[in-house]
Amino acid sequence: MPNKLLAIDPGTRFMGIALLENGKPVYYGVRVIKNNVRFPHERLRQARRIVLRLINDFHPSTLAIEKTFFSNNRNVALLNVLAEEIKAVGKRKGLNVVSLAPSTVRKLICGNGNAKKAEVARVVVAKHPELKVYLSQDRKWKERYWQNMFDAIALGMVVKKIISKS
Repeated sequence: MPNKLLAIDPGTRFMGIALLENGKPVYYGVRVIKNNVRFPHERLRQARRIVLRLINDFHPSTLAIEKTFFSNNRNVALLNVLAEEIKAVGKRKGLNVVSLAPSTVRKLICGNGNAKKAEVARVVVAKHPELKVYLSQDRKWKERYWQNMFDAIALGMVVKKIISKS
């Protein structure tokens, strides 16, 4: 049976997702959380539905989520609640839940914990050339959009490596 890992780069607007099967990305993208909702709990509900659907569709054994940072900002507070909600969903579904800081992922992927998102994307593409189409875009916003997906794939690659060693 293949080892499936669902990796999520949480966001209150864009959520990077990647399903890795035996270490290879087989499903990936960015899910948009609609911005036109009136209340934060509606955004959380959207995110929860996205994650539940991915878990129910792909049946991963592990859920990896990028840790969020803490700050006294309303959007950051919502992001922290969202990340905790995603972890809780994974645990309720019986998954092995792993959470890593972005700097840890960047250190293990790029060799530099302060690497930029673009550097992470280039390293991911070097290992998985089929993703090159998402790397260079004609608009900056498109590059930023797809970097959420690259962060999720990088997270999955690192967690796969850590799980393989243990």
